[in-house]
Amino acid sequence: MKLPSAATLILMLAATCARLNAHAQDKPLQLDARTQARLQLRIAPLTAAHSSDQVSAFATVVDPTPLLTLLSDLATAQSAYTASQAEAARSQALARDASLSAKASEAATAQARSDQARVRLLKQRLGLEWGAYFTTLSDNGLRQLGSDLAAARCALVRVDTPAGQGLKGAKTVSLDLGALGFADARVLGVARTADARLQSPGLMTLVSGENAAYLSIGLSLKASLYSGGGTSGLLIPNAALLRQGGHVYAFIKTNAQTFDRRIVTPTRVTPEGLIVTSGFTSGEKVVVQGASALLTAATSVPADEE
Repeated sequence: MKLPSAATLILMLAATCARLNAHAQDKPLQLDARTQARLQLRIAPLTAAHSSDQVSAFATVVDPTPLLTLLSDLATAQSAYTASQAEAARSQALARDASLSAKASEAATAQARSDQARVRLLKQRLGLEWGAYFTTLSDNGLRQLGSDLAAARCALVRVDTPAGQGLKGAKTVSLDLGALGFADARVLGVARTADARLQSPGLMTLVSGENAAYLSIGLSLKASLYSGGGTSGLLIPNAALLRQGGHVYAFIKTNAQTFDRRIVTPTRVTPEGLIVTSGFTSGEKVVVQGASALLTAATSVPADEE
């Protein structure tokens, strides 16, 4: 006797299930062993999985020249303010003794205030253009940073991901230098300019040590972001996943002839599949081959009820 083709069998199965229940998608499917064999169903037990909070990213070595220029302007402005502040104090003392005119004293005070305003403006520019981290450094810290950047003892590296995925909460960054190995970068904070192509706010990081000398300006690198945590749960493999109507499903074989369709709500997306923390139990048998045939049967509605 000639057996029906797989496509014909699927249609027959769909029609049979639909006649039994117009809402079969909400109820388990019942399939005998012969039908399961013809559909070539294959199952696998659900196993525990752990995914580190690693996110692939793109890194670019930043040109520090604009920062060094700004730091130089700030140092000059601070020196000018220190001098004008001292001059204003002397002028005020002399004006009180009538040794200097009030007009000259007021001019010295105005100059000190002008120099102070310029220092304040340059510090604001430092935060607006480079990030809040740089405004927290002392004058000595800024001078040391400028010196280290100029001597290639450290390097500024911008890190981006598509749509900013994984940037929030990132604590460390690992840079892939190819044949030169890997370099760790310290996260300084969110960058102040966005990457329009990736729609990423970006992170500004700092690489220190001997590897910094190999980070030439404009160099593009692969990077990995780490937040220091991870996600544990059960892995629903890619072969078991079905997408329909804005949901992701998987079929679980609950006994010899029963298949239960469940919505998959992932906690973490991995290259191997989706990690879930609810809705499934370790050891349950998930359909990893032939699931699409089951979905066709589960979602079919008789023509007279459409």
